[in-house]
Amino acid sequence: MRTPILLPALATVVLSLPLAAADPTPPSGQTPAAFAPVAAANPLASMWNDPEFQRRMLGSYGMKSEIEPRMTPDEQAVYRDKIVPALRGEAKAAIDLLKDRAKPGATAQFDFALGNVYFQNDDLTNAITSFEAAIGKFPDFLRAQKNLGFAYLRTGQFEKAVQPLSKTLSLGGPDGKVFGFLGYCYGNLGRNASALGAYQQALLFEPDNLDFKLGLVKSAIGLGSYDQALALLDEVLQQHPERDALWALQANVFVQKGQMDKAAVSLEMLRRLGKATPAQLLMLGDLYLNQEARDLALGAYNEAVEKGPGTNLPKALRAADILASRSAFKEASDLLEKIRSTAGTALTGNDELKWYKLSAKVALGTGDGTKAMEMLEGVIQKNPLDAEALIMAGDYYARNGQPEKALFRYETAGKIDGFEADSLVKQAQLMVSTRKYEPALELLRKAQKVKPRDNVQRYLERVEQVARNASRRS
Repeated sequence: MRTPILLPALATVVLSLPLAAADPTPPSGQTPAAFAPVAAANPLASMWNDPEFQRRMLGSYGMKSEIEPRMTPDEQAVYRDKIVPALRGEAKAAIDLLKDRAKPGATAQFDFALGNVYFQNDDLTNAITSFEAAIGKFPDFLRAQKNLGFAYLRTGQFEKAVQPLSKTLSLGGPDGKVFGFLGYCYGNLGRNASALGAYQQALLFEPDNLDFKLGLVKSAIGLGSYDQALALLDEVLQQHPERDALWALQANVFVQKGQMDKAAVSLEMLRRLGKATPAQLLMLGDLYLNQEARDLALGAYNEAVEKGPGTNLPKALRAADILASRSAFKEASDLLEKIRSTAGTALTGNDELKWYKLSAKVALGTGDGTKAMEMLEGVIQKNPLDAEALIMAGDYYARNGQPEKALFRYETAGKIDGFEADSLVKQAQLMVSTRKYEPALELLRKAQKVKPRDNVQRYLERVEQVARNASRRS
């Protein structure tokens, strides 16, 4: 039974990919038409830059006099006649006016409006200070609590954001975005059960919100509820089959469940959309190889190399190594040629040496010892301390009746850090091949002291048995 290839899980970071483009950054010095939009690469982009959410944030300059801090008649006149016109102009003018009014004893509305101007212009530090001042004057100031939570969220202070967002909900301000952002905070804090609950509530307000659904999926995955996550993904993929991040995420969940055949189907869908990355194609190749579908595996590997020439070289070489280890020498050779032709001058250093060693491994597997030794000796000339190449060369000499050369290569490899135990085992095998059992046993016992291994212990015990039988016969 073959040992399956260990597959790295696809990064669930796909959840942080933006689903909508950000609005352009406003000109400096003027109050922007959008409310502190974030860049498209920001994980918050699709939720924060949502036009409806932006409209509501811009509308938060208004007042709800029945439930919020009151203004005196004089304050109302100042706000109406000076502050409101200033808010339509340059940010600096509005800030200067508001700073003059946001004094101890004045209404919290001025502190809140000042915080909003700072926030809208991405001055989050001053925005937080102003919102906290407003809440200090009027703790149940719902909009100040909400915007303070949003400001903490934007600065990545998720733990601090939770309290004001939760307070907003308790004050009677529940809406989809507050629940959604609360779920986002909980998710980033690793509190997946709380995130799941928040996203479920958010979807009651906005049942078609893709970000909330993806947040729910991520939370379910974090809780190990893979069946729930897959059910949600099936629903979302029916609505958005063109979304590459969803197929990648579904493949990841199938890998987590050990359903490698289904993971391959998800990655194949991603491939057919033309959105599969080289890393995903390499993983698809691994999945096919686990299913003994060598031709399909080679196709995925080749496409990965073509799609990312000169990139992911260690992973591409690993794929060739796996093929060679499965005795798929033709497929390994084809992939190595593809790597060489596409990588060009990018194939240098350790990657180039690895390519030569794998080519030698393939040559040895197909019986072309001369070619294999040319490559191995070339590697050893470039790096005399390449223990892997030394041991491979020793194996060749051992199989071809040149024990002295083999022993020299093994002994040289044994002087290199980390290879002493392997070298001792190889020397012992060489001794066993010439029926020198006692020296072989001594070498194996020494190897076990350096690096104990079950398979070496079993081999040692077999050699002991052979040695005893040989002793009786003599």
